[in-house]
Amino acid sequence: MKLSLLFVVAAVGLYACSREEPAMGQARTQTRIDETRQVEKAADAGKPLTDASLTQIVRSALESESSLDPRRIDVENRGGNISLHGSVESEEQREKAARIVGSVGGVRGVVNDLTVDPSAASGATAQRKD
Repeated sequence: MKLSLLFVVAAVGLYACSREEPAMGQARTQTRIDETRQVEKAADAGKPLTDASLTQIVRSALESESSLDPRRIDVENRGGNISLHGSVESEEQREKAARIVGSVGGVRGVVNDLTVDPSAASGATAQRKD
């Protein structure tokens, strides 16, 4: 009896934990859907997005990726050509940022000038602890 009760409690706990993760993913997916709709509306109206609008959409896309720190990434936009400046913690993050930006509707090209600075992660952690 005790073993079955333990199993039920564990199963309920695992179910509850598994429900939190998709909710975060759903929020990111909804953000992307909203951004795509904004791009499609502008295209349907025959108007290109303004640089400011596209820049904001790109920033939102970077913010939706939890493994990146968007505060360390500067975004420049000239006619849909996006340049990324700043630093990330790894080469994987550098590549991921470029892929995310490239997947945004309205982006014509991406210049990835991000630098890899692994020490920045430990410095940021040390600052948060103080």
